[in-house]
Amino acid sequence: MTHFLFGLILASGVLAFSSVAAENNKAGVLPLETFYQGERIEQLRLSPDGKRLVALKNIKEDTLIQLIDLISGESVYLGKTDNKKYRFAWVRWANNTHLLASFRYGDVRGMGTKTNETRLFSLEAKEGAQLVPMVKAVRKGEHQSQFQDDVMKLRFPDDDHFLLGLDREIAGHDTVYQVNVKTGKASVLQRQRSNVRTWVVDRQGQVRASTDYNDRTTESSVRVLRPGQTEWVEAWRWPAFSEQAISILGFGKDPKDLYISANHEGRLAVFKVDLTKADLPRQLILSHPVYDIEGSLIYSAARDEPVGIYFSDESSRSLFWDDEFKAFQAGLDKALPDTVNYITNLSSDDRSYLVYATNATNPGLYLLGNRDEKSLLPLAETFPGLNEENLVHKEKISYKARDGLNIEGYLSVPKGKTGPGALVVLPHGGPFSQDSNSFDTFSAYLANKGYLVFQPNFRGSSGYGHQFLTQAVGQYGMAMQDDITDGTHYLIEQKIADPKRICIMGASYGGYAALLGAARTPDLYQCAVSFAGISDLRELRSSYRNYTNYNLAKKQFGEDNDLLEQNSPLNMVEQIKVPVLLLHGTEDRSVPVKQSRMMASALADEKKVFSYIEIEDGTHHLDYLPHRKQTFEAIDAFLDKYLPL
Repeated sequence: MTHFLFGLILASGVLAFSSVAAENNKAGVLPLETFYQGERIEQLRLSPDGKRLVALKNIKEDTLIQLIDLISGESVYLGKTDNKKYRFAWVRWANNTHLLASFRYGDVRGMGTKTNETRLFSLEAKEGAQLVPMVKAVRKGEHQSQFQDDVMKLRFPDDDHFLLGLDREIAGHDTVYQVNVKTGKASVLQRQRSNVRTWVVDRQGQVRASTDYNDRTTESSVRVLRPGQTEWVEAWRWPAFSEQAISILGFGKDPKDLYISANHEGRLAVFKVDLTKADLPRQLILSHPVYDIEGSLIYSAARDEPVGIYFSDESSRSLFWDDEFKAFQAGLDKALPDTVNYITNLSSDDRSYLVYATNATNPGLYLLGNRDEKSLLPLAETFPGLNEENLVHKEKISYKARDGLNIEGYLSVPKGKTGPGALVVLPHGGPFSQDSNSFDTFSAYLANKGYLVFQPNFRGSSGYGHQFLTQAVGQYGMAMQDDITDGTHYLIEQKIADPKRICIMGASYGGYAALLGAARTPDLYQCAVSFAGISDLRELRSSYRNYTNYNLAKKQFGEDNDLLEQNSPLNMVEQIKVPVLLLHGTEDRSVPVKQSRMMASALADEKKVFSYIEIEDGTHHLDYLPHRKQTFEAIDAFLDKYLPL
C-alpha cells in the first residue's frame, strides 16, 4: 500500500514522482532523458460515485493500472504490462465496482498482412483482481475480430452490462452485443448489416443510427431509426472527401435529438437534428468563423444531456453551449488563468470532476475538483520536471504562400535567444492533423536545446475547413510542400532564422516532408531527419491492397502513377546534398519499414551522407521507453554534428 497526498507539491503520494524532477525545476538545458522519460501519468479517470480514481501510470518500461481510494488515501496496483508486445490502450470505469481495460498489440493475418489489434478485459476494482476476457474465443465459422474494444455505451453507475460492437460474423461489419462486465457473457442487440461501419446507440441504449461505407463506390451514408419506428431510413449520403460529409456525434437525452458535425459556411459545426420530422431539420448549436468544430460530445452525467464538445483551435479545450457549464468553465478559467483547462471526467451527479490544465509550458496537470466544497486540488503532473522554468511558449504566426493562401504555424523561440538563429522545421504527420500552441515533446526538446522550432499547418491540415483540408487529397508533395518551403523563407526574410543553419525533421507524413524538402530544395536545409517517413507514395498506396478501404486510399494518395513517382523522395535521391537521418520501427503498421529500407538503399547507392537506424520491434508511435531513448539519442547526436549551436 502507498498513500495519496494532496497538495501543491506532491510528496510521496501515489501519483507523485521521483525527486529527480525537482532538479529540473530551473532554467537551462535539461538532460535528454527528461523528454523521453516513461515515468508519467497517461490517463486518469474518476469513478461514477466520485470516490475513487484509476490511472495508467508509467514507471520506467512498465505501465501499471493504479487504483486510488480518495476517502482512505490508499492505493493498489491492479495489473501491468512491460510494453514489449502488449500495451494498454485505455482503462475506464464500467460501473462503481468494475473496470474495463483495452490492450493493443501488433499481429500478422492472412497473406502476411500486418495489423494492429485490440483486446478487451474487465477486472474488479480491488486488490488481487483477475482479468476477465470480454470476448470469448471464436468458434468454427466465426471471424476473429481485429478490434475488440469498441465500447459503445456504459450503463453505470449500477448496471453490470455494457454495449460492444464486434465483427464476429463478417469482417468489418459489427454486430452490437450486450455484455456482462463480470462474466463476459454476451447477447445480440443488433445484428450486422452490409456496409455498416459504425453503429450508434441512444441514451436509452437502443441502436438508433449507423454510418455506412461502400469501398467499391467510396460513398458513405447515415441511416437512422426514428423514435417508435421499426424501419431504418437513409438520412444522408455523400462521396469520399465531400463537403456534404456528416459525422454522428451522439444522441441527446430525448431519443429524437441526434447531434451531428456538418458543414456550415465552409467550416464544420455542431447541429441538432429532430428525427421525428420528415425533412430532418438541423438546428445550429455551435460554430466558429475560422476553425472547424469537431470532436467528442461532453455530457452532463447527471442530466444525461450533451452540454459541450472537446474542440481544437489554437489549443485543445472544452467548448460549452449549456449555460450552467459555461459558468462552470468560466470559474475554472478564473481559478487557473494561465492554462487551458478542460474537464475530462465527471461523477454521476456532476459534483466531483477532473480537470486537465495545460499549455506549451505546462505539459499537463490533473486536478480534482468538488463543486459543492468549491475545492480544486492538484493530483499529478504528466511530465514531471518540465515547466515554465525550462519550456517556452509557442507564438502563432501567419504568412502568405506563393499562391496567396494564408498559412498559420507556430514558432518556439528558445529563452534568451535574439537575432537569426538555428531553426528546425517540424512539419506534422497525418497529413490530416494539425499543430497547436499546446505542449508537445519534440518541439519542447528542440527549443530547450536551443533551436528555433517552426511547426507549419500547411494546406491539408485539419481544423481550417473543408476546402483547406481537401487540398491534400491526391496532392502529396505539391502545394502542401510549397507551404512548408514558403514558411521557412518567410522566417529567413523576417531575420528570425539563420539561412545557413536550418534542418527539417518530421515523423510519418512529416518524415516524408523532410525527405522531400531535402530533395526538392537541397540548398534550403543543412540536414534532414525522417522518423517512419514515406519515401515511395505508389508503394505505400499499394500496401493498402489487403485492407477494406483500399479504394479510399487510392483517392487519398491519387491515382496518377506518374505524379506519385514524381513526388516520391525515393526517385529524387540524386538531388539530395545534405546529411539525412532515417529511423523506423520494424513493427510499424502505419508506414511499413520497407519505406525507410528502400530510401537507405538508394542513399547508399548514390553515396550520400546518411545514417539509418532500424528500431527492433518498434511501432509507429514510440510507445516503448527504450525505443524513445534510442530515437532521442540518435536525433540529438545527429543535430549536434550537423546543426551545431
